[in-house]
Amino acid sequence: MARSRPRGVPAASSHGATEREIDGLPRQVMAEIQRLERTRNYLFPGDVVRAVLRWQEYSRAPARRRWAYDSDADLHGDCCGDPLYERELLDGVERALSRPAARALRAVLAEADARWDR
Repeated sequence: MARSRPRGVPAASSHGATEREIDGLPRQVMAEIQRLERTRNYLFPGDVVRAVLRWQEYSRAPARRRWAYDSDADLHGDCCGDPLYERELLDGVERALSRPAARALRAVLAEADARWDR
Protein backbone atom coordinates (compact mmCIF):
# COMPACT_ATOMS: atom_id res chain seq x y z
CA MET A 1 0.00 0.00 0.00
CA ALA A 2 1.38 3.41 -0.99
CA ARG A 3 1.92 5.96 1.73
CA SER A 4 -0.04 9.15 1.51
CA ARG A 5 1.28 12.60 2.18
CA PRO A 6 0.66 13.81 5.76
CA ARG A 7 -2.26 16.16 6.15
CA GLY A 8 -1.29 19.80 5.76
CA VAL A 9 1.86 19.12 3.73
CA PRO A 10 1.45 20.53 0.20
CA ALA A 11 2.48 18.54 -2.84
CA ALA A 12 5.46 19.88 -4.77
CA SER A 13 4.94 20.71 -8.43
CA SER A 14 7.44 20.38 -11.25
CA HIS A 15 8.46 24.04 -10.88
CA GLY A 16 9.40 23.66 -7.23
CA ALA A 17 6.42 25.65 -5.98
CA THR A 18 3.66 24.08 -3.98
CA GLU A 19 0.22 23.31 -5.32
CA ARG A 20 -2.55 24.97 -3.42
CA GLU A 21 -6.23 25.31 -3.95
CA ILE A 22 -7.80 28.54 -5.10
CA ASP A 23 -10.08 30.06 -2.49
CA GLY A 24 -13.68 30.04 -3.70
CA LEU A 25 -13.35 27.23 -6.24
CA PRO A 26 -15.13 23.92 -5.62
CA ARG A 27 -13.02 20.77 -5.56
CA GLN A 28 -14.61 19.57 -8.82
CA VAL A 29 -13.36 22.69 -10.59
CA MET A 30 -9.89 22.29 -9.08
CA ALA A 31 -9.88 18.68 -10.29
CA GLU A 32 -10.81 19.84 -13.80
CA ILE A 33 -8.03 22.44 -13.71
CA GLN A 34 -5.49 19.84 -12.58
CA ARG A 35 -6.64 17.50 -15.37
CA LEU A 36 -6.19 20.36 -17.83
CA GLU A 37 -2.67 21.03 -16.51
CA ARG A 38 -1.75 17.39 -17.07
CA THR A 39 -3.13 17.22 -20.61
CA ARG A 40 -2.03 20.55 -22.13
CA ASN A 41 1.53 21.01 -23.30
CA TYR A 42 1.54 24.71 -22.39
CA LEU A 43 0.68 24.09 -18.72
CA PHE A 44 2.55 22.51 -15.83
CA PRO A 45 1.04 21.31 -12.56
CA GLY A 46 0.28 24.32 -10.38
CA ASP A 47 0.48 26.91 -13.19
CA VAL A 48 -3.15 27.98 -12.86
CA VAL A 49 -2.97 28.41 -9.09
CA ARG A 50 0.21 30.47 -9.42
CA ALA A 51 -1.34 32.58 -12.19
CA VAL A 52 -4.45 33.30 -10.11
CA LEU A 53 -2.41 34.20 -7.04
CA ARG A 54 -0.03 36.40 -9.04
CA TRP A 55 -2.92 38.20 -10.77
CA GLN A 56 -4.72 38.78 -7.47
CA GLU A 57 -1.54 40.11 -5.84
CA TYR A 58 -0.78 42.39 -8.79
CA SER A 59 -4.30 43.82 -8.89
CA ARG A 60 -4.15 44.67 -5.16
CA ALA A 61 -1.13 46.92 -5.70
CA PRO A 62 -1.76 50.65 -5.92
CA ALA A 63 -2.02 51.94 -9.50
CA ARG A 64 1.24 53.90 -9.19
CA ARG A 65 3.10 50.72 -8.24
CA ARG A 66 1.52 48.76 -11.10
CA TRP A 67 2.55 51.50 -13.53
CA ALA A 68 6.13 51.37 -12.26
CA TYR A 69 6.09 47.59 -12.53
CA ASP A 70 4.77 47.70 -16.10
CA SER A 71 7.34 50.28 -17.20
CA ASP A 72 10.32 48.31 -15.83
CA ALA A 73 11.05 45.63 -18.42
CA ASP A 74 13.61 43.89 -16.20
CA LEU A 75 10.92 42.82 -13.75
CA HIS A 76 8.77 41.02 -16.30
CA GLY A 77 9.36 37.33 -16.21
CA ASP A 78 12.78 37.38 -14.61
CA CYS A 79 11.99 36.77 -10.97
CA CYS A 80 8.27 36.85 -10.43
CA GLY A 81 6.66 36.42 -13.81
CA ASP A 82 4.54 38.81 -15.83
CA PRO A 83 1.08 39.24 -14.27
CA LEU A 84 -0.41 40.47 -17.55
CA TYR A 85 0.83 37.31 -19.26
CA GLU A 86 -0.61 35.29 -16.38
CA ARG A 87 -4.02 36.93 -16.96
CA GLU A 88 -3.83 36.00 -20.65
CA LEU A 89 -3.00 32.44 -19.63
CA LEU A 90 -6.07 32.41 -17.39
CA ASP A 91 -8.22 33.56 -20.32
CA GLY A 92 -7.02 30.54 -22.28
CA VAL A 93 -7.69 28.25 -19.33
CA GLU A 94 -11.23 29.66 -19.06
CA ARG A 95 -11.85 28.80 -22.71
CA ALA A 96 -10.57 25.25 -22.21
CA LEU A 97 -12.71 24.53 -19.12
CA SER A 98 -16.30 23.39 -19.12
CA ARG A 99 -18.89 26.15 -18.86
CA PRO A 100 -19.61 25.66 -15.14
CA ALA A 101 -15.91 25.49 -14.27
CA ALA A 102 -15.11 28.56 -16.39
CA ARG A 103 -17.95 30.44 -14.70
CA ALA A 104 -16.55 29.55 -11.27
CA LEU A 105 -13.04 30.66 -12.26
CA ARG A 106 -14.37 33.94 -13.68
CA ALA A 107 -16.21 34.56 -10.41
CA VAL A 108 -12.95 34.16 -8.47
CA LEU A 109 -11.11 36.48 -10.87
CA ALA A 110 -13.89 39.09 -11.03
CA GLU A 111 -12.74 40.99 -7.93
CA ALA A 112 -9.13 41.21 -9.12
CA ASP A 113 -10.26 42.22 -12.61
CA ALA A 114 -12.47 44.98 -11.16
CA ARG A 115 -9.57 46.33 -9.08
CA TRP A 116 -7.26 46.31 -12.08
CA ASP A 117 -9.78 48.21 -14.24
CA ARG A 118 -9.83 51.17 -11.81
